[in-house]
Amino acid sequence: MNIKLSDKSLNEFKQFRRYLHENPELSFKEFNTTSLLKERLSKTNFEILDIDSEVGIIAHLFKDQSFKTVAIRADIDALPIQEMTDLEFKSKKDGLMHACGHDIHTTILLGFCEEINKLYKNLKINLVVIFQPAEEIMGGAKLILKELKRNNIKLDEIICYHTWPFIESGTIGYRSNEMMAGAMEFNVEIKASGGHAAHPHTTADPIFLSSNIINYFQGIVSRLNNPVKPLVITVGKISGGTKSNVISSNAEFSGTIRSFSKEMFDNVKEYMEQYISQLCKIYDADYEIEFGSFCPPVNNDRNTVSRFTKSNKHLNLIELDDPSMGSEDFAFYLEKIPGALFRIGTHDQELSGSNLSLHNPGITFSEDSIETGIIGLLNYALSYEKN
Repeated sequence: MNIKLSDKSLNEFKQFRRYLHENPELSFKEFNTTSLLKERLSKTNFEILDIDSEVGIIAHLFKDQSFKTVAIRADIDALPIQEMTDLEFKSKKDGLMHACGHDIHTTILLGFCEEINKLYKNLKINLVVIFQPAEEIMGGAKLILKELKRNNIKLDEIICYHTWPFIESGTIGYRSNEMMAGAMEFNVEIKASGGHAAHPHTTADPIFLSSNIINYFQGIVSRLNNPVKPLVITVGKISGGTKSNVISSNAEFSGTIRSFSKEMFDNVKEYMEQYISQLCKIYDADYEIEFGSFCPPVNNDRNTVSRFTKSNKHLNLIELDDPSMGSEDFAFYLEKIPGALFRIGTHDQELSGSNLSLHNPGITFSEDSIETGIIGLLNYALSYEKN
């Protein structure tokens, strides 16, 4: 089926996206976004299911009990980032921005819902669409999985998109198996009695020890990890001290671990704890180390990728050479349901900022990706035949 979207529909979808971009909402606070989506979905054949949350939506388009049930998910939350673009529709909310393209994801899925509603008679699957809150804090997928179970929705397959500024708009990137890394956050605090900067021998120095430990973390990557297996340890936040001539009584830093290997996460935790405990013992300092919850890697199902790519031969598809060390809580779905994450290209050479990395305050996203994304989902959904 040669699917085309009308100029009128495309313009409406772009206007909807721009409204979302102007009005971003943080994780588990997506009240307005949820309300808008429910209003639009209420005009379709999708049934909005009852969930134990004021934010987020699970909607069901039922066809036949004998058909497979396939889900498509979009995340709807924004980030605590001050937007630094020149867009006419830049964020109106101070310190909040859709810097990861979730407004694009949401618009694509809503557009798909409204377009597939027109093609209801052609469907040979039962559809579930998920507008998921709180991806950025790794909490939304767990909520949705719980609510799917409570509503007795059993899925045979699930897919999603994620924007990607490193491929051109109008392109969809795919990979089988490893797509995105697993992630775990950590926080370390070093404690001592504190003292005068002129007498460093009288107290442990938490800032000195912290710098030593952070240096060692990079040694884990370069000397304790098998170099053919990707590992990233990044310290993204550090604080300590109040005055130049005072040895602080504490210093605190936090960061993230990224890998595709669950075993490597266990090893890194052990390396960190051993080194910190032994170093602090030598200098007579105290410490606390905490690890956040583990988000598994995104491992795409080969059959799902094959189905999607075969159904979209007329689109510009590109097989990605490398996985990303970024993480996504879509991984929690893939632990239980076969599926795949696909990259939707958002770079446009004529659009300033569209080649910047995700989470950058100056990033922009080509809106041409909206049409590509919707058509890709329509082709995929309509590719299913009766069981």
